[in-house]
Amino acid sequence: MDIMINMEKEEGSEIVYKLRQDSSFDELEVGRYYHARVDRLVKYGMFVRLSRLISGLVHESIFDKEYRENEELIVQLSEIRENGDLSFSPAKLYEYRTQILGENEIIDIEQLERHIGKTIRIRGIISQIKQTMGPITYNVTDGTGIIRCVELRQVDGKISNSTKVGGGVQMIGIVRDGKYGRQLEIDHMEMIEGGMLGKIEEKYEENISGKINLGELKFLVDWPALLKLRDRVESSVEILIRAVFSGRPIVIRHHADVDGICAGLPIEKSLKNLVRYVYGDERSQHNLVRRLASRAPYYDMEDAVHDLNSALSSRDGHGQMLPLLLLIDNGSTKEDIPAYEYLSSYDFPIMVVDHHYPSEDEVGPYLVEHINPYLVGEDYRITTGMICVEIARMIDPDAMVKFGHLPAISGVADRSSAGAMVDYLLLAQELGFEQTDLHRICESLDYAMYVLKYNKGEGLVEDILGVRDGNQFKEVTEFLSQLAKKNVKRQMESSLRHTHSNQLETGVQFNRVEIERGAYRYTYPAPGKITSSIHDYFVEREGPPMITIGYGPDFAIIRSDGVDLNIPQMIEEIKVEIPEAGVSGGGHLVVGSMKFIPGEGARVREVLEIK
Repeated sequence: MDIMINMEKEEGSEIVYKLRQDSSFDELEVGRYYHARVDRLVKYGMFVRLSRLISGLVHESIFDKEYRENEELIVQLSEIRENGDLSFSPAKLYEYRTQILGENEIIDIEQLERHIGKTIRIRGIISQIKQTMGPITYNVTDGTGIIRCVELRQVDGKISNSTKVGGGVQMIGIVRDGKYGRQLEIDHMEMIEGGMLGKIEEKYEENISGKINLGELKFLVDWPALLKLRDRVESSVEILIRAVFSGRPIVIRHHADVDGICAGLPIEKSLKNLVRYVYGDERSQHNLVRRLASRAPYYDMEDAVHDLNSALSSRDGHGQMLPLLLLIDNGSTKEDIPAYEYLSSYDFPIMVVDHHYPSEDEVGPYLVEHINPYLVGEDYRITTGMICVEIARMIDPDAMVKFGHLPAISGVADRSSAGAMVDYLLLAQELGFEQTDLHRICESLDYAMYVLKYNKGEGLVEDILGVRDGNQFKEVTEFLSQLAKKNVKRQMESSLRHTHSNQLETGVQFNRVEIERGAYRYTYPAPGKITSSIHDYFVEREGPPMITIGYGPDFAIIRSDGVDLNIPQMIEEIKVEIPEAGVSGGGHLVVGSMKFIPGEGARVREVLEIK
């Protein structure tokens, strides 16, 4: 179907005209070249059709090859007879440019809505090719938008070898409002290479640059620590916007906790709004942006295998590019390396937004961008929710009206002691969320995510966060927070009977919690929450300095106050000292967790408590 042309230069090459369906007979001129399609074969030649109203004869005496019905070719108008019959001859042109008869304008894709029902010409880059049971479809982008192009008259029903994702293309057709939104019904298609391809790519970059204008938008609060991340935030926004305009899907993976959700949800919503604008339909947002929750505090192999399998299925079945993977509230540590190595042989760009202590030398080479406050001399007090709300605002400022209170929620959930929390809390209050509301939201969301497990909880999560229309969050969180508190109290009281406290020589109180003995299994709250609750109980009663470790058969959860710890470093030292224990884990400097082989638990406990 498609014709490969080498447009080294546009000026000076022959013009081949493409007729609109309503082109009149009077517009034709002898000697001009036209795009045609074989209409029918007869004994003395073939009739070629230039448009719905115009056709003519190519006599067999001037055939240069054998032709098939519906085959495209270029013809030259040889004669217009007195009775109105048209005579054509086949033409071979190796350098030419196509122009719609009576029109020389190339239409930007974002302007196609103004041309519904008209024959137009576009140029761009193919971002997706899909072989359906019916027509072949192509998604084409020019940096202003993406249009679905439908080939209704493919000769052999197969995708040509010269047609590929990333290739330059010129298409002529009629703009329609179809079943799946706005689309272009292809009447003529040319693959472009050479100098003109360079011009298309240059124009694409120019158009994209016009869509990325981030310099004037200020952060929600005036916080010098967060401003240190400004360049990285802008870089990540550009990567995400480019992914949407290039047709690349985006997979958002966030830790299944309150901070992770407060970070992942606004980015998902802003990207979906951008996709709706770029594609001009509602359906594409669901195919191109997916948000998934991860139970592990790092990107584990189980998630990586699922994500890659889904991406390969979409590529093979729907012609999509492999996605951009955005990891939120995880992705910065050595535990992420196996998954990164697994994906590294595929075109699977990875971006990370996190606030856990990073292993930058190890993870950096696998990432297209890494936003982490530790990389600019700051720490976990800048939560991922605070960072990601700013990213989402830059992608789509209009979509962020409902999300201004999320930084405060993530700060409360992750116990940020940053001075900027005062400003975030005031901002939330201006939006109708008192501090008691924020605490209830945190408790409710923590309970809901434990119950939902791997389900991201689309509707319920939005109601809890108060980001949907109406004020339903007060009723929802009132019930769920009471339920969460009741469960936490029960688990904590039973676990306290299996908690042993003693005073260390350094003056630090050390609490050892035997979670498996004192708490119900597979019941909210999770061991991490139980350990934190017991730790808070002792800090409130005795005051810091204090360390609490919650033990299970194959894990340890560490919490501290008023003690200078470096938990990631401690874990690395234990790995070296007891390699046979299979230790893994990480977290913040003073809050973290680790896993180990159950049979080595006694030895791990001994070494950990010495550290």
